Amino acid sequence: MLMYLGRRGAMVRFAREAVEALAWSKAIQGCVVLSRQAEGFESLPERRDHVVGVDTFSSAVGALTSLRNLFHLRRTLQAEIKRRKVEVVIDLMPHVWSPALCRTIRQTGARYAAIAHDATAHPGDNTGYASRWANRSLLKADRVLVLSRATGRQLEEVGSIAAGRITTVFHPDLNYTTVKRIPWDGTRPMRLLFLGRILPYKGLPLFVEVAERLRNAGIPIEVGVFGEGDLGSCNSRLAALGAAVVNRWLSEDEVAAALAGYDLMVVSHIEASQSGVVAAAHGAGMPVVATPVGGLPEQVEHGVTGLVARAVTVTAIAEAVERLATNPELYGNLAAGIEWSRASRSMHAFLVAAVNAAL
Repeated sequence: MLMYLGRRGAMVRFAREAVEALAWSKAIQGCVVLSRQAEGFESLPERRDHVVGVDTFSSAVGALTSLRNLFHLRRTLQAEIKRRKVEVVIDLMPHVWSPALCRTIRQTGARYAAIAHDATAHPGDNTGYASRWANRSLLKADRVLVLSRATGRQLEEVGSIAAGRITTVFHPDLNYTTVKRIPWDGTRPMRLLFLGRILPYKGLPLFVEVAERLRNAGIPIEVGVFGEGDLGSCNSRLAALGAAVVNRWLSEDEVAAALAGYDLMVVSHIEASQSGVVAAAHGAGMPVVATPVGGLPEQVEHGVTGLVARAVTVTAIAEAVERLATNPELYGNLAAGIEWSRASRSMHAFLVAAVNAAL
């Protein structure tokens, strides 16, 4: 049993793709517990045998006023675990209610495993307090899974989880669109994409300065920034670049459109664990240029699915982007590398690895 109780974001896509993988898997029998308040929940009617819908809440205030839903959730989990003969419950991302569910799950005889996405809060991320509370469930888990070795090392360093309880799996590709991408061939400007919530650790100013430097050097590029958050001083600079900017929360269809309309994902993070943006880019067949921080070098196979900049600097990132923007053959090789290595990053491969680790 996989469980995700959040309402929006990349993990909703993650959970939905897990439902699809379980629906055709011959190696794993399972289901996904998913909040009915999650984006796109209503679009899963054809997979109801693999979905357990539960009510959580639809706002921060609701987390306190909907505690009756928590009690109902505990009863539902117990009943479904027993009915389906579930051996292990994997919490895809600990929720504020997760600490209250660990004992309920264990009372059925099932094991409880949880994925730790981060060892510490990202700079500027105001969800840090809620995440710290939710991550109390990691202390009670039979097994803690991480999506990068970097996150595992950080967990060990902060001393919250013993090394023997941590297993590294990987972040699978996220497939927002089934439209096959046509790789860039050098006959038009390369389109650079910055995608996701705009937070200080994502390095938007680095991305903007890279674009400015390339434009000033005469490298033909176009720029797009898509995501919710404070643009700050980058707003006027993006306007000067003629960038396409969508500065709000994006629907899955809007994410898919952004992925289809650009050529290269630039992940200019100054700090990272691993990245759902990289997973989305690879799912769309899009090469990535990433900084060498956290687990990003584990996700982006240098010279195969993208390029890892030699440093977290404008110069290093610009050099990596320029290599691709002036070399259609290299770009094509990276796009081909994403395709031939796709099976190793599939959701089904992830589920097999996660279940084996959790058991």
